[in-house]
Amino acid sequence: MGSGFFQATRLTAGLAALAALAALATAGAPAALRAAPLPAAEVREMAARIDQLVERDLHQAGLEPLPLTDDATFLRRAYLGIIGRIPTEAEARRFLESTDADRRARLIDELTASPGFDSHLFNWTADLLRVETNNQKHGLGWHVWLRRSLAEDKPWNQLVNEMLAAEGHCVDDPAVGYYLRDRNMQLDNFSNSMQVFLGRQIGCAQCHDHPFDDWSQFDYYRMAAFTGGFNYRSRDADQKLHRLAVDTLPADKPARAVTPRNQPKPGKKEQAQRKRKLQQQRNRNIQQAKRKFRPLFNEFNRNALIDDPRRKLKLPEDYQYSDAEPESAVAPETLFGPRVGGVAPQDRRTSFADWVTHRDNPYFTKVIANRLWRRTFGHGLHEPVDDWKEDSEPAHPEVLALLEKAMRDVDHDLRQFQRILFHTRIFQRQSAAVEPAMGVAAPVQGPTLRRMSAEQLFDSFLVLRSGAGCDEPSTRHGDRWQDYRDQVHRMLEASTDDLVELSKSVKQADEAFRKAQSEIREARQSLADAGSQEQRKSIRQDIERKRKRVQQLNRERDPLRAFASPADDRKGRNNQPLRASEHPAPFRPGTLVREFGGSDRQTSSSRHTIATIPQALALLNDPKTDIIAHPNTRLARQLRKIESPGTRLDLLFHTLYARPPSAAETERFAPYTDDPTALRDLTRAMLTSNEFLFIR
Repeated sequence: MGSGFFQATRLTAGLAALAALAALATAGAPAALRAAPLPAAEVREMAARIDQLVERDLHQAGLEPLPLTDDATFLRRAYLGIIGRIPTEAEARRFLESTDADRRARLIDELTASPGFDSHLFNWTADLLRVETNNQKHGLGWHVWLRRSLAEDKPWNQLVNEMLAAEGHCVDDPAVGYYLRDRNMQLDNFSNSMQVFLGRQIGCAQCHDHPFDDWSQFDYYRMAAFTGGFNYRSRDADQKLHRLAVDTLPADKPARAVTPRNQPKPGKKEQAQRKRKLQQQRNRNIQQAKRKFRPLFNEFNRNALIDDPRRKLKLPEDYQYSDAEPESAVAPETLFGPRVGGVAPQDRRTSFADWVTHRDNPYFTKVIANRLWRRTFGHGLHEPVDDWKEDSEPAHPEVLALLEKAMRDVDHDLRQFQRILFHTRIFQRQSAAVEPAMGVAAPVQGPTLRRMSAEQLFDSFLVLRSGAGCDEPSTRHGDRWQDYRDQVHRMLEASTDDLVELSKSVKQADEAFRKAQSEIREARQSLADAGSQEQRKSIRQDIERKRKRVQQLNRERDPLRAFASPADDRKGRNNQPLRASEHPAPFRPGTLVREFGGSDRQTSSSRHTIATIPQALALLNDPKTDIIAHPNTRLARQLRKIESPGTRLDLLFHTLYARPPSAAETERFAPYTDDPTALRDLTRAMLTSNEFLFIR
């Protein structure tokens, strides 16, 4: 098999789609294009090669791969691992009743090509990148852009490059949300980029020479200098503000000075000085007008960044090493991989983006390949997945090299790369009984036994309540994003007269807002001093009225609100049940997702599956997990229509476990389905069981 493995069959489709994909990424259009899938024969050939190398390594180590698992276990693992939810009852029965000898491979291809794959991959990627949907408007735009980019199979190297090189306002380049997410924390953002995309934990060298790696503090700043020169501003807003300031200057020109007859006319030098003074006065007037109208454009500067060639990263004032002076400027230079230095200031971030994603970068491709291996099988070939060193020794080195080659051969297409992994025999083997030690590479005998993630649990309960997969993406975030983009563009196109009037109304609303806030503080003080219960009740009611008034005034302070069209209010336009990926991230504390370890998006890949007592209580008592007592769930309606206890139990098992009950289970548990209370208790017990919560 030549070095162009997979590429020949995809070259034409890839070139034809490239321009259209780039346009869709920023235009807000629905995802419609997707790279052509790899031929099944090539996928299976590569998967078989991976299996051969793993099994050879196991044999040399005196180990054996685990046996293949049964159909029911594979079915549930495939749905949870590929699209992030349990199968519906109908999906489970269709697969288990199939006599097709190739049914497992067909199911993998069907699930990998489905919208559910996009949803599940987004949850993982958004956690990796720390996406915060409600972090200003750039968070929403980044969420929408990332969701669509993954659904369109944008290559990983292109996606990362676009984020690292992004510039401008988020409505024009939503990928700029990657930097805006860490506003005023540019060094932290750089450290995170190195760890997430290249697996190098160099953040320790921000403060001192790295104690465990060959990184000095000066090395760190040389690398960080690539991303240390931008400002949080919008060029479009700057230009509009300047035009507005100039247009509102007094129209009459200052009177010309009259020279007395007995004095000579001013010479060229005096005329130039007078002209310079007039220009200086005009500039002061423009700056004064800008200060007056600048509040109109605060939203723009919170959601944009531009490169500033004049800015240079400097060493800290307490720098203690002899290789440079404290607070001296640092020139950007790479320290491994393709050498890059002497970059023009305006090209620093684009050069950094190209270097990170370069084909010859020794870490970029194998880091994402190893991350996806861990996502698929539960444990990386190299552990930890984000802490690579020059002397790192992964398990199955030839497998990792093959994965790196496969990732390049599929043009960094995450869907097709994972499709290869899903087609391996490893994915069909029984789960290992012993979990590999954290942070240590281990031989791969089968997948690691894992508990459902919080998002998998959330989406599985969606299946239990509705009886459907609900995999189709919602347009809710996309609609909100398009509304915002339209408002921004309308404001930039607004007339001077309209903006002058808007400035007045915004100023009035701001003054009223601050006054209302002050009144609330005074009311709360009165509440603390109140004596009787009646007084406290009256003051609380007054505070609530004032609070609603503050919320209204806060909305009126937003200049963009004036440019909302009636079509922007689309309440009730998306009534379908929403999967976890369709909710704003992160979920709020106290929600089911956060209770079960959903990420707070403060650090990369921070979700966990650590068991807690509150989780057990949530499964036993939370109304959101009570799929029987609520009369409107599909499962409850189905059970009410069934008269036979055995048939009821069969429905429960196919719905919760994706398999029929055994004869012993039917004999033991069928009688419980006759009594509503016992049926509810049985269902709760099944939900808290390891068979439901774990991906076996």
